[in-house]
Amino acid sequence: MKLYTKTGDKGISSLYNGVRLSKTSIYFNLLGDLDELNCHIGMAKSLWKETIDKQDVKVYSAPGAGPMYYRTEKSVDTHLYYEWYNVDILKEVQCIIMDISTFIATPPWHELKPLKGDTNDSIEVWISKYSINPNKIVDIEKLIDRLDSLIPPIKNFVIPGNSSLVSSIHICRAVARRCERRYLELLGSNLLCYGVYDNVDTQFNNVEMILNRLSDFFFVLSRFIGNSLESEEDIYLPQSKR
Repeated sequence: MKLYTKTGDKGISSLYNGVRLSKTSIYFNLLGDLDELNCHIGMAKSLWKETIDKQDVKVYSAPGAGPMYYRTEKSVDTHLYYEWYNVDILKEVQCIIMDISTFIATPPWHELKPLKGDTNDSIEVWISKYSINPNKIVDIEKLIDRLDSLIPPIKNFVIPGNSSLVSSIHICRAVARRCERRYLELLGSNLLCYGVYDNVDTQFNNVEMILNRLSDFFFVLSRFIGNSLESEEDIYLPQSKR
């Protein structure tokens, strides 16, 4: 099988449910933004691993414990929770983003492909396969709170920069915000028809909340990593004070 299909040569592509739409549709704009976010996270993940390999970094043990310093070639006590070394956090976030993309790309309805048979049955099948686990929201909130507890309180707006890794995470934050806006645009469009929203509003709300939390997560992660690297944080000062 060839990688290219030529079916999209005229600017049309398919959702997973077979509906063919313009590549400029709100669906593909959102899916493209989610894909872009996933790629930026991949870059941040790579930079994170490279930084761990090259630098002395600050790591943390149990909640309330002070920072400790290790070279990465030294053994790390796996019985303690070292956030700095847990780069798999980003891999889990990437999986969540792909879960959301699958949810968006597999609607059982569309104005170009009306539901056949019982609407509720079709929706139940969809949710059983592609629903978003609300526990993911709780997990992200716990992680935000944990990382936030390890860094100084914020008193000013932060200016991105000072390290490639921290800057890459700020890019993730900004793109996550765009994904959230694009998702709200989808919910406000006339593509959500047949009263489906009323039947699955919890699932739609779960996606909205996760996208909102992800931007907060990337913000606190950028500050946590900057603090771990002892990188001085640039802050915004109004014109009258700089």
